[in-house]
Amino acid sequence: MRRSLTQFVFAAAMILPLPALAQNQNCPNGAWFCEQVEVGVGVQIPNVLPQVRPAQPPPVVVEAPPPPPAAPPPQRRNGQPPVVVYQPAPAAQTRIIIVTPGYGPTYAPPQHTYYAPPQPVSRPLVKPPKARPAWRSEFGLNMRIEGAYVGHPENATYNTGLGGIGLSLRYRPVPAFAFDLGVDVLGGTDYNGFQRTEIPFSASGLIYVNPKSRAQFYFNVGMDYSRATVKSDNVTPLLRADADDLGTFSTKYSYFGGHGGLGIEFRLSKRVAINIDSIAFVRKRVDSGTEVPEFVDRISGRSTNTSGGGLFRGGLTLWW
Repeated sequence: MRRSLTQFVFAAAMILPLPALAQNQNCPNGAWFCEQVEVGVGVQIPNVLPQVRPAQPPPVVVEAPPPPPAAPPPQRRNGQPPVVVYQPAPAAQTRIIIVTPGYGPTYAPPQHTYYAPPQPVSRPLVKPPKARPAWRSEFGLNMRIEGAYVGHPENATYNTGLGGIGLSLRYRPVPAFAFDLGVDVLGGTDYNGFQRTEIPFSASGLIYVNPKSRAQFYFNVGMDYSRATVKSDNVTPLLRADADDLGTFSTKYSYFGGHGGLGIEFRLSKRVAINIDSIAFVRKRVDSGTEVPEFVDRISGRSTNTSGGGLFRGGLTLWW
């Protein structure tokens, strides 16, 4: 439209000066604008321009935008960049650029996580087990009663056996081991038929096989030292006359040896336990009168100062 109006104005400007140019100059023969136009004095030529309709702008065609494309699947951060579609707009309209969601290498579409409400679960009302406290060292006082078997010679007319009580202090630094220092007092009839009173001192180690159980099995291993006094109303070469008690014969023995056995300790509570054990011992005399043997076989005449036996104990232990 602007271009047409400009051409029209330029043509009018070129036509208007032509009469004046013919008036002031002599027209050559045969000039078409000189023969037909006569300009008189005082005659005015109206400056009438033909009316020109302005050019109508082209009709504006509005196209409906295409339907939005289906949402593409979410793009991964490290994947290829999304596709960008550039659609040229019609004339005299704004260009439309459609950018698909997920543009940019670092863009991640929002994700919505929905959690199903927890479903009620019916469970039996069971109390959880109590956690066991950390182990700490324990001290214990063991009180026991016991019986000893020391053998019986063949064709003997008397019964043998010893019985008594004992007391020991125990220290348990770890669950699987404990020290035991004890003393016992035993009395009864020994192998030779003499009346015997004996006081053994022992140092033992208790090795627990299953320390976390209520019923705990253990091994008892150690050594002991013992003092014994024997008496008899009968004359015998094994004893000497007792100066303090006329008509009796007596002597004293000292022993050193070792023992081993096994037992079980049952925990009634954390602080109280009962125990039963069986111990075998072997010992030898260490006193100054070893020239007179303690044991003489009546048939073969052999003699020895080494002896052994068995000990059965049951007791109560207080732990703290």
